[in-house]
Formats: sequence, C-alpha cells, structure tokens
Amino acid sequence: MILKQRFRWQSAGSSVLFAANIFILFLLIFNNLVVLPPWLQVLGRMHPLLLHFPIVLIIIAGVLTFIRLREPAAESWKQQLTAVLLLAGALSAAVTVIMGLFLSKEEGYNGSGILQWHKWSGVSMFWLASALYWLGQSAVPRPMLQKGGVVITMLLLVVTGHFGADITHGENFVLAPVTPAGKGAQVPFDQALVYEHLVKPILEEKCMNCHNAGKAKGELAMDLPQQLLKGGKSGKLFVAGKPEVSLLLERLHMPLDAKKHMPPAGKPQLTPEEIELLYYWVKAGADFKTKVAALPVHDSLRLLAAALLQPAAKAEPVYDFSAADEKLVQKLNNNYRVVYPIALHAAPLIVNCYNKDQFNSKAIEELLPLKKQIIEMHLQKMPVQDADLKTIAQFEQLRVLNLSFTNLKGQTLAALAGLPHLESLSLSGTPITLAQLQALKKAPALKELYVWNTALSAADLQQVQASFKQIAVIKGFMDDGKQPLKLNQPQLLNTAMIFNNRMELLLKHPIRGVEIRYTTDGSAPDSANSPVFKDSLLLEGSTTIRAIACKPGWYASDPVQYSFYRSSYTPDSVVLLTQPNGTYAGSGAKTLMDWQKGGLDQGNGKWLGYNGTALEALLLFKKAVPLQNVSVGILRNINGYIFPPAKVEIWGGADAQHLKLLKRLLPAEGKKDDPAAAMNMECAFPVTTLSCVKVVLTPVQKLPLWHPGKGSPGWVFADEVLFN
Repeated sequence: MILKQRFRWQSAGSSVLFAANIFILFLLIFNNLVVLPPWLQVLGRMHPLLLHFPIVLIIIAGVLTFIRLREPAAESWKQQLTAVLLLAGALSAAVTVIMGLFLSKEEGYNGSGILQWHKWSGVSMFWLASALYWLGQSAVPRPMLQKGGVVITMLLLVVTGHFGADITHGENFVLAPVTPAGKGAQVPFDQALVYEHLVKPILEEKCMNCHNAGKAKGELAMDLPQQLLKGGKSGKLFVAGKPEVSLLLERLHMPLDAKKHMPPAGKPQLTPEEIELLYYWVKAGADFKTKVAALPVHDSLRLLAAALLQPAAKAEPVYDFSAADEKLVQKLNNNYRVVYPIALHAAPLIVNCYNKDQFNSKAIEELLPLKKQIIEMHLQKMPVQDADLKTIAQFEQLRVLNLSFTNLKGQTLAALAGLPHLESLSLSGTPITLAQLQALKKAPALKELYVWNTALSAADLQQVQASFKQIAVIKGFMDDGKQPLKLNQPQLLNTAMIFNNRMELLLKHPIRGVEIRYTTDGSAPDSANSPVFKDSLLLEGSTTIRAIACKPGWYASDPVQYSFYRSSYTPDSVVLLTQPNGTYAGSGAKTLMDWQKGGLDQGNGKWLGYNGTALEALLLFKKAVPLQNVSVGILRNINGYIFPPAKVEIWGGADAQHLKLLKRLLPAEGKKDDPAAAMNMECAFPVTTLSCVKVVLTPVQKLPLWHPGKGSPGWVFADEVLFN
C-alpha cells in the first residue's frame, strides 16, 4: 500500500515537472509579450529566497549517483532516494526559474549581459536536472550517462550561481578576492588613469551591484563611460565641472536614513576619501582619459590619488663612479665642514658646512677633487655668493643642493641649470626674482624647488607654480592677512583634577598677546563678553571651566573644557566587600580614593567594573567627619553595555555594624542614544557625623529590549568617591 502511494506521488510529481517544462518554455518564447500583475511580481521577488533549495537537493542527489552499495536492498533504496531527491530538486528548480523570469521583468533589469548568462545557464541546469530524473526512471539503466549528466549539472550550478552573484553584488564578486589585479591601488602612480584606476573601482565596489548592465536600478548603469554620461531615470548623473549641482554628489551627501541616499542604508557606504575623490573628479571635468601624473603637482585630485595609488617603483639609483680616496675625504673634514658617505663603504658623499665665520669660497673650491662623488651639498646659512655657483656647477653628480638663507642675489642661477642630476634645490630666504628663476626651467632632473620666505610676491609664486608644472614648488605659508589662522586651545598647567578645600587654576597659551576667555556656568565662552583669565583663578568648589583663546587677526580656538572636583575629606582606608569582574579591577580598593578620574576609557585601569553583582565598599575615617554630600563617579557607555546603576545607596554610621541608610538614588535608565560620558552621582543628605560610609551601586539586572544584549545583566563602573 505504501509502495503504491509512493509511486502515485512520484507519478504526479513527474507530471507537474513536465508541465513546468512546458510553462517555462512558453515564458521564454513569449517573454516580451508577458505582462505581470503585481501579485506575481511579489512571487518573483522570492527568487533569491528559494534558489538554495534546488541547489542542495540536486547536489545530494548527484553525490548519491556516484555511491555504490554492496547490498542489493540498500542499493535499491539508494536509487529510490536519489530519484525522489532529483524530482524534488527539479521541481524546486522549476519554481526558482519561474520566479527568476518574473523578477527579470521588473524595472532595473534588462535582457543583456550578465542577466542573459544567468538566465540561460539556470534554465539549462533545470532542463538537465529534469532529463536526469526521467533518465533514472527509464527501464534501461545508463549509469555512465547519468554520471556525466550529474557532472555537467554541477558545473551549471556553479556558473549560474556565479552570474547571479555578479548581478546582486557586482561584477566578479565571487572571484574578486583572488583576482585583485584590477584594483586601482595596484597600479603604479605614473601609469594610473584617474577614471580607470581611481573612480571606476569605487563605482564597482559601492554602486555597480545595483547599477550594472544586468540590473540597472533607476535605469542607470555604470559599467561604461557612455552609460555614466547618459544617466538614468532621474536625469544626468553629474554635470562636468559642477559637483555642487551633480546628482551623484547630492545623493551621496543625503542623510543615511533618507530614502534617496546612495548607497542605500545597509549597503557598504563610501568613505570620506572616496566621496572627496569623486567630488574633485567631477570638478576637474569628469574626464575618462586623464592620467594622474599629468595633473598639476598641487592639484587636489592628484594629492588624493597619491595617497591611494601605489607609487611608481623607484629604481635604486645607480652611481657609475668609483669611491674617493679615504685619506682625501678625511683631510677635507674640519671644524666647519663634514664630508661623509651615504652608507658604509659607499662611493656617494654628502657635504655639510657649519660656522659661517670660517666659511669662504675656498671652502667650496677645496671640494673639487671630490666633484665626481659628492651628491648632496648643504650650505644653508653660509655666506655663499653668486660667483660661487660657477664652482658648484662643476659638481656633476649633485642631486641635492641647499642654498637657503645664503648671500645669493640670484644673478648666476643659470649655472645650476646645467647640472644633469640635480633633483632638489632650496633657495628659501634669498632675494631671488621671478625672472631669475626662469633659468631653472632648463634643469633636466629638477623635481623640488624651495622658495619660501623669498622676495617673490604671491602673484610671482602663482606664476612660478604655473611655469614649473611638473616640479613641486614649496612656497610655505604667506600671512597676507586674508587667511587668518585658528589659535590652538589654552593649556592646563594643573596636574590634579581633585582638590581638598581650594585650588589655584593655572591656564596659559604659548602665543604672546593671546587672551583666554572662560565661563564657569556651562555656557560657551565668547571673545567679547566672557571674563578674561588673569594669571590664575581660585576654585573653592567643584567647577567646570570652559575656555577659548582669542587674539585680534586670528580665529578663536575651539573651546576646551576641564572639570575639577572638591573633596573636603579623604578616607583613611577603603575595603571592597564585593570584588570587581574580569580585568576591570583598577588599582583595587584604592581606585575609589586615588584622586584620579577615569575618563571615557573603561580599560585604562582607573575604573572598577561590576557585572551582575553590586559594588559594595566601606570607606573608613579614623576621626569622625561631618558629611552632607557623597559623590560617586560613574561611567556611561551604552554601546559598551555600561549603564548608570539601577540604584545608588549611601549608608553611614560609627562603624560597619551600625549603619543607617542616608540616601537612595534611582538614576534615570540609560537610553539608546545617550552619549558616552563620565559623570557623578550626587547624594545629598542632612549633615551627619560619620566614621564609616558604605557605598552600594547596583547594576541593571536586565538590559532593555532595544539593546543588542537584551536580557543580559549590565555593567556598572565607578572611579572616585568624594566627600563634602
């Protein structure tokens, strides 16, 4: 009876499979004529959900095909199971294929490229699985044909899955980890193209999983430059030269929770550097063929590229000259000149000159016997004259020449243009002119030119930058009054943040003429109305200082905030009745009275951490003290599972056996968006003379439902107990 019922179900399944083949063939033939109602679109979108079922079933059936059992009964049972699995796999593959064909009708997909490969490989796999099932039901067994069909089906499964991953996650998603050569960062700087090796990899990684030839959401594909220029349903993707009105940058800068923000929330987002690179690419004209090395040296796009691209492989310099006589080198070393090799036993030499009172033209002429070995000459702040450049021009192997703050007038700069290997020249602090610098354009190897603090005006420097496009012109900062600088923050000289009765607060600023303005009421200080800090400020109670630095012609500094705490009494000893958890043991019991605040880092060894168990501590005074306030420092870090305590209790009395409750606090529960903060729990009560104080901090027993650790116990952290 059971056998008949199984054959009845298998026969019905075989009929359904045949019908599914006909229906899929119909959908393929009349694809362009089919219009789907909305409820079938919902069914189509379940394609990614169900596609794993046929994969698993067909793979298991394929593996069983290659297994042979010795017992005839067991072999018969295995063949029946294989047939059932193949039928179930083929039927679920039919449903998956139908859903996929429905899904491909939606906006954002088209009939070309990867989608076509995915569709036809999936359909072929389904047809082959159906054929394998029917082949297994034939009267004449064909084991070799079945095994060959299983192998081909497995290969089609892999191919179909690969193309499906490319549609949903972007081209080459599966093989990307083992084929990294296409990434821009692998391209040497001097070979890189701005679009191909910088912009395109960003689009491929962050955008093309939804905007590609097979899945063009919003009718936008990004595979090819012409597709980027065409844009999508919402219009042009960008306006060359105008990033501020370009749709691409507009969508990237929308709030993450905005519906039109791209990429959508939950997808990998672009980094600030990637957004900046796209901005400058569009601003530069969004050209698809520009080489990075062709951009001006100080161009923002080039600077960003330099940080992202692999620098050009720099060949080790080859020096085709022999080493100088060591005795001669030693002879030329004296108390105002040092000559030494760049490395032990190396031929190239470096010269440094000191003591300008003993320096003259002869100091350079004496080095001429080494003119074929000296590659660097540092003559900064020496009284070098224009006439000396003719002598320096004879040092044919020079790579680096520093003439900063010398007596040069620039009249003979042309002599240096003949040095074939000169790469770096510093003329800072000399009265050179724009016309004199033009002679250096003929220097064949020059890469760096230092001209800060010279007689060149801002306009001259712009012309120099324009004239020496492939040379880095280092011009330094020029204070023309139009670009005020921001002051750095006031500096705190006090080392302790906790004091007994009073404390003298000391603030300073390293720049002369700077005023320090401050507030003590929590308001933001300003440069006009806030009081001016004079030498010091006497603190007599717990105070929070906010201060800024101000000076005419400068931007005010960012505000800085310091909190100081008064503790009129210090316990003579502390005993922990319960022990902290894990590594959050601080310095043991003295953590509560070492006058060190823990800050926001719970792992810095200045906090006691408790989880599931309440913090209980006794603080003892040898001599009774009158108290009316006990303040306990706590930490709040919601993401770190650290919540305000559920309950704070302060007990007090003459000794540990005679305590009474002085204050109980039930702090507000931590909320999802509460920022991390170190704070104090202030417990005030009528003045009471005490020798023993017991502090109890009870942690949250169950974290709220909105928290990732919902239901588990929270942590409570404490750092300092203050008595007033």
